[in-house]
Amino acid sequence: MDEDSPKVSDNSEINDIRQQPHFKGVSFSKYKKTDVRKQLIENIKNGKLEPACYWCAELICAGHFMEVWEIILHYTGKHIHLGNPKMVIYLEKRFEIFRNIISQGQYLNELQLRNHPTIRKLFAEIISTLTLSNKKHSFEPIKINREEEFDMTQMTDRLKAPSVHYVEPVFKKDDPKELFIAINEFAYNISKDRRNMMGACYWIEWTIDFEAVCKKRKTNVICETRPFVNVEKKFRCDTIWMLWDTIFYYSYQLNNQFISSLLNSLFGIFCIKYTTASCKKRRYLLYFAVALLTEPVQTNIELMPNKPLIQNIVDKINSIYKQIKKNEESPNTEYLFANLERENTFEKSIRKMELVNSMNITTKTNV
Repeated sequence: MDEDSPKVSDNSEINDIRQQPHFKGVSFSKYKKTDVRKQLIENIKNGKLEPACYWCAELICAGHFMEVWEIILHYTGKHIHLGNPKMVIYLEKRFEIFRNIISQGQYLNELQLRNHPTIRKLFAEIISTLTLSNKKHSFEPIKINREEEFDMTQMTDRLKAPSVHYVEPVFKKDDPKELFIAINEFAYNISKDRRNMMGACYWIEWTIDFEAVCKKRKTNVICETRPFVNVEKKFRCDTIWMLWDTIFYYSYQLNNQFISSLLNSLFGIFCIKYTTASCKKRRYLLYFAVALLTEPVQTNIELMPNKPLIQNIVDKINSIYKQIKKNEESPNTEYLFANLERENTFEKSIRKMELVNSMNITTKTNV
């Protein structure tokens, strides 16, 4: 990291000798990543601010930034959704700040971002906002019986659309014909003629599962590209975009700017570092999108109901990193720099170099 790059100037700076491969499957303090994820979600759900920020920092200090974003997207879609609709606009803006920082090219790897003051405060604010947010009943995934439910001849009870007109405005020439009925049923369920959230979510799961089964059988099912999809080129023909195309088409029929803004942000965060595997991971964002079209949406819910409390957590976030720092594997040179904390960055870096160069320091890695 360049000396000019922002970093914390107190004794919470992480100075760890481990590289990214050392943190595969674990957090900074060597907890299992799956356990940390569970703890983070539970503490957010139970309104425990400081523990939630602690478990988030455990992942950040190990460079697991995409895992943190996946947790944020999962929690927002599954537990908050209509309880705080404007959350998706907020998250899209916060991701833009994050992306701008990492795109500046001052960092050799994501581990170096853990000492960036804006990064620490950014995630402290996001986690605190999620933790204090109004929530709704959690969405649960709808299960598909693969043996029976991919045979349309056995699906007559599931087919509710009175015609195929619902899919016609969005179905493209090179879209897979096998999905024509499924997308038509999805479109009918989110249209003003039906507005059935459970029915629409069933067809989301059916479409995701159908693509997975086809891939397992080495039969690729791909759709025609849509101009609004801006993800990596090899993922632009995933069938999930047919569902999003349908969602956008029927949202325009509502002529509701608030809903349109929410859906645009929701789509934006759904596309963050998108891969085909994102469909299942982020299914609750699709459920949320369906809810915006089929359920009553409140416009006056406050995004941050307790801003002073959130600001308090953000201001003292370095105290949490100080706790985590106790578990660092350092090159045992910290004592040399103990009196340098109040010096400016330039003087500190020069003196550190002089101190290190004046000694024959051998760094050992404890694996």
